[in-house]
Amino acid sequence: MKKAFTLIELLMVIAIIAIISTLAVSKVGGVREAAARKVSLANQKAVERAVEAFLVSGGKLNRLDNLMYANCTADAEQSDYTSAGARIEFNDQTMGDSTVYFGPSDLGNLDAASVADKNAGIHPDLRSLLCLYRLNKAEASALIDRLGLRYVVRHYEKAQGYPSSNGYDRGDDGTVPGASDGLDPNLASCITKSVTNGLVVAAIDPSTHLGRTVYQSFGGEYLSTKKWNEIYTESEVRAEVDLKGGLLIAFGLNDLATIVGNANAGLESVPYATYVDKRYYSRYILLFRLRNAGSGSVSSLVPEFAGVLDCCGNTVRAAQHVIKSL
Repeated sequence: MKKAFTLIELLMVIAIIAIISTLAVSKVGGVREAAARKVSLANQKAVERAVEAFLVSGGKLNRLDNLMYANCTADAEQSDYTSAGARIEFNDQTMGDSTVYFGPSDLGNLDAASVADKNAGIHPDLRSLLCLYRLNKAEASALIDRLGLRYVVRHYEKAQGYPSSNGYDRGDDGTVPGASDGLDPNLASCITKSVTNGLVVAAIDPSTHLGRTVYQSFGGEYLSTKKWNEIYTESEVRAEVDLKGGLLIAFGLNDLATIVGNANAGLESVPYATYVDKRYYSRYILLFRLRNAGSGSVSSLVPEFAGVLDCCGNTVRAAQHVIKSL
């Protein structure tokens, strides 16, 4: 006569099966994320090559994402913004909900917490790399003349913001903002904004450790004389960055950019990083260096393409490291 299983033995078998199942599911999840990140890495490299080829062929990189809200009140029109105080802003208050793009939102019947959770916007890892920077007259002109970046795209904080009773205006190029851009193309409204003196753009923050790592990746050595916990002034930061190649400013790649759909060079469509939560901005970030060339009376400002970050702020090398660690 065969001996039956005891209750303890059955429970032990069930527990072992549960553990094995958990490990299997975790492994599958890790494989899926690793695969998605590998696709993202391939996209990141492809975007970098495409931008380089597009610029070599004489393409104009117009209508990139500004990463600032359309109704950002920080912009200032002045004859020469270099004489109007600080142009780099590091503190967290300047990177608040009212300035940096957090995704489309419609407060309607939702409370602020629900909207913030639904429309998270720029990923926290990328936000930790960014600071705000105001273009001066020469920098704005150089971006237009050298890169063809005459207009940038901004997003409204309210879903389907135009047409509405809020009185949103047409873009600076005369276009009417529509639901054609943003985290959710069915909800976001966008508008074009002229690249001009005083325009606020996102830049890689050179006063942070992560920011300096990006500068090293895209421009050689950037070794600070400051200790990690010492506070930088704007003049100190600019002096060190200019010495090593120039400030890195950041724009997102969107469906309206002129590089998209170009028959000769460029991208057929905008690739997305699918490993991040859909609430977050999932496009790739183009970095441009504002470099001073020459000296004295023959010096000139030359904006040049530096490279591509993924939507979490990873360089190609950093993205490869993340994949290996999964």
